[in-house]
Order: sequence, then structure tokens, then C-alpha cells
Amino acid sequence: MTEQEAIKWVADLFEEPVDNLNPETARSQIRVWDSLGVLNLLAGFDEEFGILLSEDEVSSLRKVGDILDTLKKHGRLE
Repeated sequence: MTEQEAIKWVADLFEEPVDNLNPETARSQIRVWDSLGVLNLLAGFDEEFGILLSEDEVSSLRKVGDILDTLKKHGRLE
């Protein structure tokens, strides 16, 4: 998966226009990245990529770039 494809995946997950997102987009700038959004993100990581995150990894997700870094760390991002 390329970075652009990953950003599109994040945009779809959070129901945001892809043009509104880049690696520097903060969690606070994404309307539905709330507690329920975190659950959706965790489910997406598991269902789409087979990635299960630790509590520390979850708490470190503060911007879109952190999601991309997690995908890269788990070998799912080129």
C-alpha cells in the first residue's frame, strides 16, 4: 500500500474528504476521531491488516502520520 492509498483508507474510515488529510493532520482536526473513532480505527487495523495494537501504541496515535508510521512499522506501507 502506498502512502496515498493509506491516507485514503484513513479518510474513508473517518468519513473525511481525502483532500483534508495529510500526515500532519492532528486527531483534533478530524471530527469523528473520538473514542468511537478509535474503536473503528482499531477494528480497521485488525480487519484490513491483521494488526493488533498495544495500549501504548493506541495512545501514541495523535495525527495521521502516526497511523502511517504504524502501518509502516507492521510492513503494510511501502
